[in-house]
Parts: sequence; structure tokens; C-alpha cells
Amino acid sequence: MDNSKFDFEMDPEFSKNFYENIEKVLSEGDTNTEDLQSGEYTIKSEDRIDDEILNINASLAEQICEELDNKEEDKQSKHSKFPSKFKVPVGIVAGLLLLISFLGFTKPGNQLLLNLGVNIGGKIWAVWTNDLASDISAAEDTDHLEDEDLNADGPEADISKIIWPNNSGSGRKEAGVYNILLLGEEAIGSGSGRGRTDVMIIATLNTNTKEIKLTSLMRDLLVKIPGYKENKLNSVYEKDGIDLLYTTIAMNFDIHIDGAALVNFENFEKIIDELGGLELTLTRGEARYLNSTNYISNPAYRKVKEGRQILNGNQVLGYSRVRKRATITGNNNDYGRTDRHRLILNAIFDKYKTTSKVELASIMLKLLPMVSTDIDDKNFELLLNSFIEMGTMEMQQLRLPADKTFTDNEKVRGMFVLIPDYNKNIEILHDFIFGDVNEGQ
Repeated sequence: MDNSKFDFEMDPEFSKNFYENIEKVLSEGDTNTEDLQSGEYTIKSEDRIDDEILNINASLAEQICEELDNKEEDKQSKHSKFPSKFKVPVGIVAGLLLLISFLGFTKPGNQLLLNLGVNIGGKIWAVWTNDLASDISAAEDTDHLEDEDLNADGPEADISKIIWPNNSGSGRKEAGVYNILLLGEEAIGSGSGRGRTDVMIIATLNTNTKEIKLTSLMRDLLVKIPGYKENKLNSVYEKDGIDLLYTTIAMNFDIHIDGAALVNFENFEKIIDELGGLELTLTRGEARYLNSTNYISNPAYRKVKEGRQILNGNQVLGYSRVRKRATITGNNNDYGRTDRHRLILNAIFDKYKTTSKVELASIMLKLLPMVSTDIDDKNFELLLNSFIEMGTMEMQQLRLPADKTFTDNEKVRGMFVLIPDYNKNIEILHDFIFGDVNEGQ
């Protein structure tokens, strides 16, 4: 994918004129507020609507072309040319922003959005995201022994006594329920290969019950992996990519995954900064720990405090990786760590759940180049439209393995692992995603 995207912020004059032109076109085509309030405004025929949109697009395109011509003349006078590869992305962005503005700012625009099925988000998604790497060779079947493994006490588990689930196929799937796997990749030391996925969350849109749900999968879960020895769940993606991870999740938890979005830790920090930071609540123990360790990698930012506050990207990344202090949920170790991941996602959701389509589009343009995914534009449009139609403002949460359904005092080949009651966890997961929520998990 071509990563040479035009950055409006690098040219303040162009940016200023560009948005003034958008406002001018919108003001010329907008409807009188009194007409809207009186209910006398009626949607025109589909042909008239198409003509109106084309006219607005043509008007803005003409103004933008004039701006680009002026900018190129200025550049030529300085013996340099505006790169031709930027022209197409600028045109795409112009058209997208125009339609987003028209459809988002006006009542008839919102009706047009529904009547014509125009989903600008899908086009932005297709152009700006990166594809999940599929050309990396499979890794060797090796075990990673971390400090936690070496320091943990416990007997070696008898693998032959584990009751493995008997699942085949791609996992349970129901109409109207979409499961997207959110991944955080730890790629330090992986070279040009894949890293381990220390963050794994199934984000569910259940349009049947109009609910949004997050299910954290703990990284140390022991799972059967097709073609490999049993190992921790976070090692699967590193071994042979996203398809192997889908198959492994289906085999062990009988759930179908519809797509994935992956962000590495470096880009995660940048994303939080682009969002203007996140408001999170720290315990006294968390604050002291973050200020006295290198989890916050920049020493200048080791000044967090107990209570609710806005944290920047470097601070949020450090917070997300802490294991040795209890979080506000009361959980410690990796249980608290997965709680933090869901708290971060919930904070992002709360911050932007009432944001306008125009502002969301602007945010998408900045963040999507840092996201890798296998979700195409059509499926993204389906997900986005489902989310908008649901109008859900709250998220429900679960962690697997659920409480009292696993053992955490045994090792496999020296690795500290969580050995779940697979069938019990499948039952809990299915109830949560497809039916009623299990309270207290």
C-alpha cells in the first residue's frame, strides 16, 4: 500500500483555504433552519439528489483545483514541483471530506446518507489502512521463557490429563453478530518477523440485542495449535499469522472471528497522543509504580498521580503493560493487565461516542495508517452502519478464562500457563456474545 499520504497540516495556507471552501459550498447548499423545524422540507427524487451531490462535488473540486494550481505555480517559481503522486490522494480526500461535511452537518444530508447508503468511512478505511502481513515465513515451533515463567513456582502439568475441546470448523457464527479481534503486537526483538500478541480482545457488535461487548483473552492461556505443540495463546500469531490465530481460537473456544485490526506498541503510543490523551483513574500503587520504574519509557513523563487524570501516549502505554500492581478493579498480575486494556478501550469509546461524523473522519485520516487489518471496505461499511444503527452508548466486558474456571499453578515445558476448563469457558463465552451477560465475570 502506498503510504505517501498528503498532510494538510504541512501547508497551513492550503488547509485554511480548503476548509473555507468547504464551508462556502455547505452554506450555499444548506437548508433554512426554520424550514427544517417546520417539517416542510422534503427529500427530492433520487435523480435530483444525485444531481445535487454531483453539482456540489464539482463546485468544490473546481475550487480545490484552483488552490492546487496556485500552489504548484508557487512551487515552480522556487524551482520545485508539487509531487504528482500527491494529486490523487488530495482529490480523494477532498471528495470524502465534502460528502462527510454535507451528510453530517445537515438534516437532509443525514437523510441522504441513509437513503443512498453512502458510507464514506469505508472508502477512507480502504485507502488508509495497511494489510496484515501475509508474506512472512512461518516461525519455528519454539517456547519463550520470560522472567515470569522462570520466577513462577509450580509443577509440570500432565498434558495427557487435559480435557481438550472437540471443535472443528471456523467456530460458531450467528447472523447479526460480528466479532472483530483487536490485537496489540509486541514486536521487540522480532526483527522483520511477526511479534507476539500480548493484547487480544474480541470486540462484538450484536445487532440482535443491540449490544457492544469486549472479551479479553489472556495471553498465557494454554491452547492447542494446529501444526504446532500446545503453547500460550499469545505465541500463535507470531508462529504463522492471522489465519492460524483464527483457527486456534475457533478450535479452543468455538467462536468465529470476522476480521482483525492490529496495532504495534509504538503506534499505539502515537494513536493515544493523536487522540489528545485519555482520562484514566490510577490507584496509589499504580502511580507510585509507574513513577519509579521504566514502564513509562520517557523519564520526563514519570509524574502521574493517584486518581483521575489525562495521560499521554507514553504514559498510557506504560499503564497498559503493568502487571505487578492492582488496578482499580482490584485485580492484579495479568488479570489486572487485561482489565487495563478494556479500561483503555472504554475510555476511547466514551471520549468519542458522541463525536460528529466530520470529526471522526478527520481522526480516521490520522490514525488509520497506523492500523493493519484484513477487513475490506465493504465489511467495514457493514460494521460501521451496524454500529450507527444500534446507537449503543455502553460496552459490556468479559475476561477469558472466567473466574473459577481454570488453574494457574502449573507449567508446560517450563512456561507458566493458565489451563482452563475449555467447555465451561466456551459456554460462558457463547452466553456473553450471543445471549445474556454473565454477571460478575
